[in-house]
Amino acid sequence: SLLLGPILGLYCRAYGGYPLDYVWTAGPPWFILWLLNFTMIYAVIAQFAAPVKMNMPHPVILLLFGAFLSAAFYGAAVGVPQKWQFLGNVVGWAYVIGLYIPFFTAGIVAGRNDWMKSVEEMETWCVWMLRTITVGFWILIFCTVGGWLSFIPNFNVFMTANSLIPPVFAVPMTLALIQLFHQYFNGTPPSKIAKNAGAAAYTVYIIHPLIYNVWIIAFIAILKSAGVTIVFSQKTMLLFGGTINPATGEPTMLP
Repeated sequence: SLLLGPILGLYCRAYGGYPLDYVWTAGPPWFILWLLNFTMIYAVIAQFAAPVKMNMPHPVILLLFGAFLSAAFYGAAVGVPQKWQFLGNVVGWAYVIGLYIPFFTAGIVAGRNDWMKSVEEMETWCVWMLRTITVGFWILIFCTVGGWLSFIPNFNVFMTANSLIPPVFAVPMTLALIQLFHQYFNGTPPSKIAKNAGAAAYTVYIIHPLIYNVWIIAFIAILKSAGVTIVFSQKTMLLFGGTINPATGEPTMLP
């Protein structure tokens, strides 16, 4: 955290032509730090709370639970003031309330009650339903980010979708990926690729912004070649295009 967060800021400033200053941010390890917080809280609660005995609900019921989480997520996204969204170095309390805490809790219950067996024995129609929903959300998110759904006057489709989609997408996506990896990658004994992928999971998570930022810089180079004016914000580390927002007089943020 002392290294990776500041490195991201340093090379963004270097590319933007700003002075190089060490500014601490939690960076990618913020999630691991909060995972440790959740684990310590669970360790305390487990000392006096009775274990929850519960069979895995039907996937359709879990999809409905995802819709409920979307309502909680949206409420936290619009109800928690923006200045408090990053309190404690989290990347949005809407995600903590609507995703991370429920999923951490569900993971504990699933592990204690062997839900994996139910995922392994899932009916074929359920498997393909989850896969279809997941791909459908990919298409919806792609169209939303691309601005192809901005046909309703005075309605910000991107912000509304961003405040509703994550939980209701995360539930079928998680179930679909767990089932997919069980079916195609969890051999006995596990392949060398599967074994190394599991061992490298945390490392990949920690370094992934450093990797995809290389492609962002390549995207910037393409925009510059196309004649798009790029404005770097030293304060927010965001990129802005040459189009001026008439409502604010500020450059428009690039997608």
